[in-house]
Amino acid sequence: MTDQSLERLDPGHRPSVMIVDDDAEMRALLRDALERDGFDVREDSGDQLVPLLERGAPDAIVLDKEMAGVNGLDLLSYIRQRHPGLPVIVVTAFGGTEVEAEALKRGATYYIDKPFRVARLLAMLRSALTQATRRAGRRWAEYG
Repeated sequence: MTDQSLERLDPGHRPSVMIVDDDAEMRALLRDALERDGFDVREDSGDQLVPLLERGAPDAIVLDKEMAGVNGLDLLSYIRQRHPGLPVIVVTAFGGTEVEAEALKRGATYYIDKPFRVARLLAMLRSALTQATRRAGRRWAEYG
């Protein structure tokens, strides 16, 4: 766990993150880093995200924009309709200012271009979870 502890509603709860990317190597790299930092990680290549979310949403999603067979921005729109407060960080290797603007317009909590430093993504996740918890107006507890 890093020295920047995550703050959670329930101190016994490991924050869950869904990594949605069609690149298995990217998912494995992110899974390793996030689990080392104390997150409970689930993965999807994009094609099963909708049914997975119907069974239960994670605390946050890391969502690739470009995936085979599915558009990350379209998935983002779906997530916003069904889970409006769920933090979503959009990542892409095919970005730019227009893509960033569109992602934020559709409700991305944060946007980050690939390649990126994992430490930056972790900081974004912590911030997104902190903001979501504050918006929910719930009591804070130190994540252990």
